[in-house]
Amino acid sequence: MPWDGTAAPPGQPGPPLPAPGPPLPAPAPATAEKRKGKRRWLVVVAAMLVLVAGVVGGQLLRPPPEPTVRLAIASNHTFPGQAPTLPWPAAGQAVLYVDGLGTMGSSGGAVPTPTASVAKVMTAYVYLREHPLESGRPGPVLTVSPQAAALIPARKRRGESLLGVTANQRLTQRKALEALLIISANDVAHELARWDSGGDQPFVAKMNDAARTLGMTGTRYTDPSGYDSGTVSTAADQVKLLRAAMKIPAFTEIVNNRMYVPDGGGSPRQGGNFILGRNGVVGGKTGYTDAAGGNFVFAAHRNVGGTQTLIVGAVMGQRSPSAADAVNAAEGILVAAEQALVTAPLARAGDTVAWLDDGLGGRKALTATSQVSVVGWPGLTVPVGFDGDPPAEPERGTKAGVVEAGAARVPVKVGTGRAPSVIKRLTRLS
Repeated sequence: MPWDGTAAPPGQPGPPLPAPGPPLPAPAPATAEKRKGKRRWLVVVAAMLVLVAGVVGGQLLRPPPEPTVRLAIASNHTFPGQAPTLPWPAAGQAVLYVDGLGTMGSSGGAVPTPTASVAKVMTAYVYLREHPLESGRPGPVLTVSPQAAALIPARKRRGESLLGVTANQRLTQRKALEALLIISANDVAHELARWDSGGDQPFVAKMNDAARTLGMTGTRYTDPSGYDSGTVSTAADQVKLLRAAMKIPAFTEIVNNRMYVPDGGGSPRQGGNFILGRNGVVGGKTGYTDAAGGNFVFAAHRNVGGTQTLIVGAVMGQRSPSAADAVNAAEGILVAAEQALVTAPLARAGDTVAWLDDGLGGRKALTATSQVSVVGWPGLTVPVGFDGDPPAEPERGTKAGVVEAGAARVPVKVGTGRAPSVIKRLTRLS
């Protein structure tokens, strides 16, 4: 082949190749960047979703707020008519109180007057608070001191009411309290003070402390029996005391006895409360001294329209030769008061009497388990309210508190209702 002048002659090496230049830049990684950007957005979105889910879950799992109760019936009831006029005694002072309603009336002011043996209600109250006595049980056996027995002749000469204790005589706590409250035994009153506190004065200090605690501002005790005319009180204060004492089962059992029956034989002795068992009277305590006149405190139960009502009263300072006039006056007041009591229905069993609001847009009905009635007398306004601490998320049929209407307390249970709002649950701030 002839040589064309461009290639190396045959048998000769060709010209050297040119040196390589710098490497060319790689093409821009557009696809890779786009992929990384997408991954970053996915991470951000996922994080936001996790955050939102956490917030939503946290809101849904938060405990609900404390529920509130709103009455579905009127918050009070006024009985039409004029307030009753009771046959108050012409002398002394008297008060009548209806539990859950308040004072029905009073007469004679509130100047402290000698209590006589009505003071023994406080003696029993203080002793039973310090030495509780089980219902129906005799309690511990107590031994009478020789000193108490030695004082019997002097007490008889003064005409005190007595059991007539003897040295080293043994009395159960119940029998001692029966002698105190039924036959008004002064000798036993002083022995109870000794058994409790070692003597009269430290025990009397406890009596006055209890009086202050009960708000008996017109009362001062100077002895445990009431024989001392320095022991003074008012009818209103004695009502406060008897209301407190009637909450002690052993006290109510003892004052509901007509007779004192000694242990181990002996003649029964009649108590001074001769209206016990009449007109619902379930207890009381008489008292008489020349300084005090006739005194009587009493308690009675009255069923009015299916509502059991406790009536407590006191008549003090009746100028008569015994406590009998005070007892008779009390019975007249009680009968008139019981005749004046009336009832009004507020709701039937099963009716919605209140609403339970969960604070998140949901609510449930609270229904009466029995008829709701209110007891009162003409001219009286009785408040109606709810008492209880219902759970935030109660189940249907569970008890949730009571509706109070004066002396009546009717349990309520949870009924149907509306579920809480999801939006309110998610957006709540508190």
